[in-house]
This record gives sequence, C-alpha cells and structure tokens, in this order.
Amino acid sequence: MTTDSISHSDSYDEQTVAPNGVTTDEARDRLEDTLFSALKDEEDSLIHAPTSLGKTHQIATTRWRDYDEITDGKPVIHIHQTTKARKDAVQKSRAEPGVEYRVLRGRTDACPVAAGDYDNELTAPNGRTPSEWFDWMCNVRNISFHEAHKQLTQRRDLPCGEYCDAVTQWWDISDGDDEPEYDVLHTTANFAHVDDLIEEANVIFDERPEYGLTFSDHERIQFQRATTNLLKHRSDGEYAMIDLRYAVIRDEPELQAELREYFEDEVTEGWLFRREETHRLAPAIGRAILDSEEVCAGRYHGQDGRVEVVMSGLDGEIRHVQHTPDLSQARRVIGLDAFPSETRWEINTVGGLSQKIVLSPAERNWWRRNERGLVVKQIGEATRSYTQDWKGAGETKCRSLIQKVREIHGEAFRSCITPNSIEQDVRQMMVDADVEEPTTMHYGEQKSRNDFSNEEVGLLVGCIDPGDENILDLLALCEVVAKPRRMVTESGEQKRAPGRDFVGPDAEVAREILASVRENNLAQAAGRYARNPDDRNSGATVYVWSDALPRMLVDEEIGTEYRSATAKQAGFVQVLEENPSGVTAKLIATETDSDKSYVISWLEEMEQQNNITKSVGTGYQGATEWKWCGGDLERSVVFDS
Repeated sequence: MTTDSISHSDSYDEQTVAPNGVTTDEARDRLEDTLFSALKDEEDSLIHAPTSLGKTHQIATTRWRDYDEITDGKPVIHIHQTTKARKDAVQKSRAEPGVEYRVLRGRTDACPVAAGDYDNELTAPNGRTPSEWFDWMCNVRNISFHEAHKQLTQRRDLPCGEYCDAVTQWWDISDGDDEPEYDVLHTTANFAHVDDLIEEANVIFDERPEYGLTFSDHERIQFQRATTNLLKHRSDGEYAMIDLRYAVIRDEPELQAELREYFEDEVTEGWLFRREETHRLAPAIGRAILDSEEVCAGRYHGQDGRVEVVMSGLDGEIRHVQHTPDLSQARRVIGLDAFPSETRWEINTVGGLSQKIVLSPAERNWWRRNERGLVVKQIGEATRSYTQDWKGAGETKCRSLIQKVREIHGEAFRSCITPNSIEQDVRQMMVDADVEEPTTMHYGEQKSRNDFSNEEVGLLVGCIDPGDENILDLLALCEVVAKPRRMVTESGEQKRAPGRDFVGPDAEVAREILASVRENNLAQAAGRYARNPDDRNSGATVYVWSDALPRMLVDEEIGTEYRSATAKQAGFVQVLEENPSGVTAKLIATETDSDKSYVISWLEEMEQQNNITKSVGTGYQGATEWKWCGGDLERSVVFDS
C-alpha cells in the first residue's frame, strides 16, 4: 500500500512583469483587428486567440453588412462544432440590437420525427424506429438527411409532412447571387458540405472541425461491406474487397484498371435505399483505394476528390476515411482556436492557412491570471493517460487527491473533468468525499461548454491519448513519415520506448498530432473555468493531475512523493475495525505497542481525510472515542497549497 505526500514546489518561473500586461478591452480590440484583417486579406487564416476572449461574441454580434469593405458584401457563415455552441451564439446575436441572423438547424432540431418524438407511434424500415433509421442512414451510411427524409416520406405518412422544417428552413436563405439579408448565418459543421452555401461566402469556424468519418467498429464494418458489396454486385460476384487490396499491394496495373471500371459510376438512390450494406461514398472509397500508395508503417493512402482513405496493407482493413468539404470556392476561410494544431486544421479545412497571433505567450499568461483570474496548478510529474481505464495505483491515488482538494476548498470544490472511461468512478469518489451534487465532464465534450464558468475550484484528472495506431493513420493521411520510438529490452525484445516519442523525418508532425489530443484537451478543459473576465470577482483555481498540460499554462507545480504505509498504521486500522462501536487512542496504543501521541496524531490526520470520526467524551472517564469509516489506508494524501 502507498500513501501520497504532495509537497509545495517552486512556481512556474516565467516573468509576468507589467510590460506584458494587457487589459481585456485591449485584447478584444486586437482580436477584432486581427479578424477584420484576416477577412480583408487575400488568404485563408488561422487565428490564435486565448479562451474566453470573446471570439464567438465578436462574430455573432457584428453587423457584418455594414462592413462591405471587409466581407466584399458576401455572407458571413459562423460554423459551430456542437448544437449547444450554435444555440449560445444565436442567443448572442439575438441580444445584439440591429443584428440580423439566420440559423440552419440539424435534423434532430428541425424534424420532430428525426428527433424521436414519434418513435412510439411510427415504424421505419428494417424494424428500426424513425430516429434510429435516420441515424443509421445519415451517420453510418453518409446519406444526406434531405435524401433520407424524402425516402421515408414516400414510405410513411410523416407528421412533419413534405414541407418539414428541415426542408423549408432553406427558403429563408438568400441566393448566392443576391446581397445577404442577414449579418451572420449560424450552422453546425456538416452544412459546410453544401457547396451552394459555401460558394463565395466568408466561412468562419468557431473551433477546429473534424471531418474524419466516425470510426467505431460498426462504421468500419459498414465501409468494408459497402465497398465489397458494390464491387460484387457490379462484377457479378467475380471480385470482392480482398481483390482491391491485392491489386494495390501487389501493384497489378491491369487488375487495378479492370476494378476501376466497377467504381466509375456513383450509386443510385434505388441502390442506397434498397440494400442495407451500402454507403453513399462507396464508389469514391473504391477509387481512392485503387489510387493509393504506401506511405509509412504499412499504411496506404489514396484520394478521390474530397474523399481520402487510409488502408492497412497487412489485412486490407480501412483505417480512416476523411471527407473534408470542398471549401475552395469560399471567399475566405477563417479558423479560430486557442491552442491550434496547424496540421489537423489543414486536414479538416484548407491547406496553407496563414497564422495570425492575437496575443504573445507572455501577454496571454498575464491576461489569463490577472484579467480572468484563472490560476492553474499542476500536480505531479506523471502523464496519467486513462483513455481506457485506470492504471496501476491511479484509482487509489485519485481518491486521495479528491479528498484532499475537498478538505482544502470545502464546498467550493464541486467539479472535475476526466477521461470518459473513468468519469463515473470520479463522480462516485466526489460523493464519497462529501461533495454534494458533484458535476463532471469528460475530455472531448468540453469544447464550447460554459457549465463550469462560475466554479471557483476544479480538478482535471489525467488525460487521454489517441494511441500510436491513430497517429500513424493521420501521418499516412498527410503523406509524411514517422514511427514510434522503440527500444530493445535486456531479453532482446523490441517494444515501445517510454515517453511517447517518435522518430523519423516527420517526427514533429507526429508529436503535434499527439499534442492535439492530449495537451489540447487539457488546455481546453482548464479553459472551462473563470470565463468572465469582465467580472472582477470572477476567478478559479484549477488543479491538473497530469504533466501533459502545455507548459505555458502552468502557474505552479506541486511535486509528489510516495511512501509505503507502515505496519504500525495497518495495526491501528485493524484495532479500529475490530471495535466498530469506537475505541480510544490509549487502547490502540496498548494493542499495537505504540506511542500514544503518535497514535493521536495519526487519528487526527485520518479524520481530516474522512476515514475516521471521533466522539468527544463518550469513552471511559470522558475519553475521546474513534470510529473507522471503512476507508482505505492508502487514501491519505497531503500537499501544501
């Protein structure tokens, strides 16, 4: 068993002197200048701007039609990554006098049938409920909602009818040739695939989009089956997916040319909706595979138009399908991000993004600490990736940490952000530490969330890691070469070297992709706190239990030491457990042959950790009695804050 002893250490040594000071008003003026300049310039841009500076507010509340010299009189489309983020931005536009806005809503917002309101009344093909059928068609098979809705309308009498809001909402959007009748159009990321909407528009992404198709086992199987299904059908059963792999890996041009003929034509609506194992992108996926070449780590990358495929040369498995919208016809593409990965932005938008910095690193830190009041403390020197589950003694140590933060901050501590795999465990640990109504989020869902904006204290538990295989997929997608650093053990076995490093000519790209998941999620999570720099009373302290946090965000480091629990302490617990109604310190000292003052000191420490309760004056001759609460001796942790 182990006990954590966390001691106060030197704080981050960056100088935060007055010359780096910048007020919130000054920072927002710079953001506006940078944004206007980017829209006016003749190049697409990626703007680096700190969290909570007001990026969304700036776009949503500007009367863009008054700035023809900036927008060239073209529409401004504000693209959000979640429905909630879109709704928050719409509220800002609605509250700003004189701003005209429009909204394009997703299927579950616009169509009550897709939202599941009629699942108990209606049925859909193949035994699914209507909402399940729409999810299957749109999410798994990549069929547009408009196409899917038309098909279901032909088969069922839908309450939303032919003129469903999901269809008629387009009627309020002006033609691309007309002057826009609104200042800003709010949409979610999927609408960027609508070419007529994007053409000649000023497209502003509020955060980095992700246009890699969802790749759970379910979707992966659908890609494989849909492609082989189409090939089998068009070749009268002569060829299947395995032949695609052989044609590419064995470099057989004649076979490639023959197979290519079967993927030349796009699939018809009849084909899409008549069979289960189909996919709208199957022809493009097939063509991309046939055009693929090996890049690195046995991965092949091919492209057909906007569809890109990464395939494993080992087993022919489709590893990644990228379907980035064609943004080449937009007047301007602007990305906004606090900690951007240039590589992943260019994968998901356009290449050659011009980098624009709103505040220098020193100014960002000064503004965060002094204007937002956000202080970040890193605990320990371990990375603590809990993407799948707890590792080692992590669960026990986390319980200790939560109890200690609760002890220091009392009722002010109510929130944690964690990996999804351990979120439920962390919430229960908070309950065990007497946190009333604890709230949690997990990495990946924290972007654009303001749930913790008024919390005074927060704890980020560990981090998540994309894993080497997913990083190698993205490297192949970018057609760059790197591989995980390996080492040879004493027994001669080769294994992954510790430290998550990469080697090769493009190792820096691999490190950037790793950071885009690990470091970026931590930075975004810390940014969920102290989000109102206009309120002088606003502020928060955030503890981060991972060393993957970007260095520039670390205001203070809290070192950790681990020591083994003593046999004496285990004996104390045994005496307490054998006397559940209560026991005096004197009895514990006698039973364990220990010094009474040491026993009392230990009992008081355990009481602070909520492992023990005491009852003053209830023992023999008014002695204090102590009761064990059923805790674990490993749960005690001490650190200076």
